[in-house]
Amino acid sequence: MLDKLKSITNKVSVKAAELQEKLKVREKVLKIKDLSLKTCHAGRRQIDRLGRKTARSGISANTVTITGFVIGIFAINFLSLEMYGYALLCILLNRFFDALDGAIARNSGITDFGVFLDATLDYIFYAGVIFGFALANPGQNAIAACFLLFAFTTAACAMLAYAVVAYKNNSGQKLELNQSPFYLGGLAQGSETFVALIVLCLIPSWFLQIAIILGVLSMVKALSVIAAAYYNFVIALRNKKNNPDA
Repeated sequence: MLDKLKSITNKVSVKAAELQEKLKVREKVLKIKDLSLKTCHAGRRQIDRLGRKTARSGISANTVTITGFVIGIFAINFLSLEMYGYALLCILLNRFFDALDGAIARNSGITDFGVFLDATLDYIFYAGVIFGFALANPGQNAIAACFLLFAFTTAACAMLAYAVVAYKNNSGQKLELNQSPFYLGGLAQGSETFVALIVLCLIPSWFLQIAIILGVLSMVKALSVIAAAYYNFVIALRNKKNNPDA
């Protein structure tokens, strides 16, 4: 009996220690997340301040957009030469200019052409970087790059097609995909892709694995947009017609 009690006590102690360790890890993760959010907010405030000064100087958001795009395109050349440090520098500068042009636009006035130019050049930049990794090591990266470009194009087409129909139906309203319960938010775009590009420049041998993960996420993103489009363009409209007072 005494041996059984000791065994149970030992098991409880082990479980308690494991739980305490998990709590410590969780606390560390929450601290890192909180620090990351504070850093992002501080960076955003600095960029907004710089955007106000740039707007007052007369430099347009479109000029900054094009400048950042040209710098970013140089990453393709550096990637093809396996000069990953220079490629990473071009990618970081491109993303900085992308954030800056938004800050300038918010202070000087957002235009339809500016939104179009920013989105178009972003898509070309990301596709170009994938192409650059394929050029760096065609034997190892080409097929994975083709899959990622296929998935990336699928998600981009779904998003752009949604935007066209949504604008046609509600041109006077701000459109939010998040109104749909099927839309997955920022999955496979923005911060996730940016972090993936940084990791790939630091550890280019991981391209195959990361390309597959990003490709799958992009396909999921495309499917979520299709589901959101069906919900917003069919189900929601049908419910609105059946319940006009709702």
